[in-house]
Amino acid sequence: MSNQVDQALIDALTQHNTYLQRLSTTAVMALLQKFDQVSLQMLRILRDQLEELSEPELVALSGARYTTPQLKELQGTLKAWQQSISESLPELFTESAIGLAAYEVAYIYKLANKKAPAITGESQFKKANKVPYVGGKLLSYMFPDVAQDLRDKVERTIRDGISNGQTNQQIIQRIKGTKKLNYSDGLLDKTRTVIDSEVRTARAHLSSEVYLDTWKALGFEYTKDVATLDGRTTPLCASRDGRVQKLGEGHQKPPYHYRCRTVQVGCDADGDLSGVRPFVADDRSVKNIPKDERADKIGQTDANTTYKQWFDRQSVEYQKNWLGPKRYELYKKGDYPIDRFIDPLTGRKFTLSELRDMDEQTFKDLGL
Repeated sequence: MSNQVDQALIDALTQHNTYLQRLSTTAVMALLQKFDQVSLQMLRILRDQLEELSEPELVALSGARYTTPQLKELQGTLKAWQQSISESLPELFTESAIGLAAYEVAYIYKLANKKAPAITGESQFKKANKVPYVGGKLLSYMFPDVAQDLRDKVERTIRDGISNGQTNQQIIQRIKGTKKLNYSDGLLDKTRTVIDSEVRTARAHLSSEVYLDTWKALGFEYTKDVATLDGRTTPLCASRDGRVQKLGEGHQKPPYHYRCRTVQVGCDADGDLSGVRPFVADDRSVKNIPKDERADKIGQTDANTTYKQWFDRQSVEYQKNWLGPKRYELYKKGDYPIDRFIDPLTGRKFTLSELRDMDEQTFKDLGL
């Protein structure tokens, strides 16, 4: 890789990834607006239908028995709600995702100073749609899964409310949330959070697929994981930062978890990159760090510095905040590197008791 491209990859991709996060916010907001429109309309219908039910019908509903015309009509509303989310949100997502895929192809080729081939956003989107990510998810199942989960929770909330003697208004409030708390305490807001996470991760998956295809087309045989050097990076991505992999069978790629910000760059076998990479020694985004606190928290380091190496140079306060007091004590003893604290398959943090049990088994295996 030439130094010119090498330098551009680190500088430009880091900035580009920041822009992608902002662009994802725009896409998420459009989807949430549609979700709110559909859900609030259906919730008004559901409220009116609940008011018209007799006591025996409420008892039947609490047992999930849709036995009368009125109950069947209510069941139809729930089904229509689920179907509307399953159909209308994917349309919006696909439109923005195809545009993103087309742009990403052109962007990487321009970054490498190469002419982009005639690859459409539609073809890239269809290809990415066939590739699982984050625990076997597929793009085409994203919103149907969200819709099914919401319907299940709404039905359970209705049954629970009836069985516990709540009024219809109280049941609706549990679903919608209360005005006093800006509706943050309802089921709908929890689903909004799920949609936000799903969409950001799905778009990261799409970008990752485009990058991988582009690196291959440009002749690279290896990729290098580049995580974000800040306090919001997960232990999983921190442990994989700087990892060089040969393209082919067994090659892993981001997103490694929900809301993953790690990207991969094409590289040579040694993985060496020229230039620098930025860091933020804080768990807040730059915009939320007061200007008088930024001097020691924001800067740049050599492009080949891994998260582990960078972490070792950070303040005790930062290390404790990121690891937690107990894990920090184990880390400082030198026997527990960052990757020791996570499950290599799932990326889940081990609890201290799980870590202790695994170490005891290791000692037994070694006859110690």
